[in-house]
Amino acid sequence: MHKKAKHSKFKNAGILFELLTRQITSDILAGRDESFTKNLMFKYFHESKELGKEAQLYNFILQQSSKDENSADRILTVVLQTRSKLDERELNKQKYNIIKEIKEKYNIDEFLKNKIPNYKLYASVYKLFENQTDQEVKFDMTEILESREYVVENLTKEKKSGEESLDVYGSQMSLKEVAALATPDPKTITIQPWDRSLFGEIEKAILAANLGLTPMNDGKIIRINMPPLTEERRKDFVKQISKEGEAAKVAVRNIRRDSMDALKKDKALTEDDQRRNQDEIQKLTDQFIQEIDKAVDSKTKEVMTI
Repeated sequence: MHKKAKHSKFKNAGILFELLTRQITSDILAGRDESFTKNLMFKYFHESKELGKEAQLYNFILQQSSKDENSADRILTVVLQTRSKLDERELNKQKYNIIKEIKEKYNIDEFLKNKIPNYKLYASVYKLFENQTDQEVKFDMTEILESREYVVENLTKEKKSGEESLDVYGSQMSLKEVAALATPDPKTITIQPWDRSLFGEIEKAILAANLGLTPMNDGKIIRINMPPLTEERRKDFVKQISKEGEAAKVAVRNIRRDSMDALKKDKALTEDDQRRNQDEIQKLTDQFIQEIDKAVDSKTKEVMTI
């Protein structure tokens, strides 16, 4: 009989990598020597290490996108098959050793307090990975099904412009995770990397995004002068706004569908309760759809106003 498992930040290679990256940033901003944490990154997250291989699978899931759920499910299946080939004993040994070194260097409460973007996605992937092992502690099937559904849903989300990744410390990260972005005036964007060695990677990522922007690097900061919007460019933005609005409405309708399905499966509800709840769900759906339409119309008018 398997015991019920719980998600562990320390055993989650993806979150562990994120925490270490944020610790490097914290050390740099505080004027502390960040070499210890960098050495840990290179020591344990190298692509030849089992921990590094597992972290790359997490990052692959975060960066990958698919056109539909069937394709997303196939991608996830391949990732799980790849994960199953890792040396579980060596992987656990590396996790134990890196956790030991972290605890010897840092206050654990302080180390763990950093907020992790995509935390739920990391946790969902972790549960799927852990479910493949032969250990006695397991997640229940409901959690596994919900986790798989959540990961597939995220894989089908379109990757937004501006989220191009950078190669940082042997893994892929977004620009906002490695630098401070600011707008000192309406026509200028400044980018201040936490680590000066990342200037080149940041410039390459901006150029690869094909946004028509040219980064200027003076060795201390990257500046981008925003060109005035042409009518054609404004229309492009309007198309993107409309696209985002449609995606939001699809998400709302998916929630409506899932809620309706859950009601049908609830045998404890009477027919009157079923109808009343269905009507309430439909009213909420219509309300949010209207709010999305209003937001799209408002932003469209704002963009097209010269």
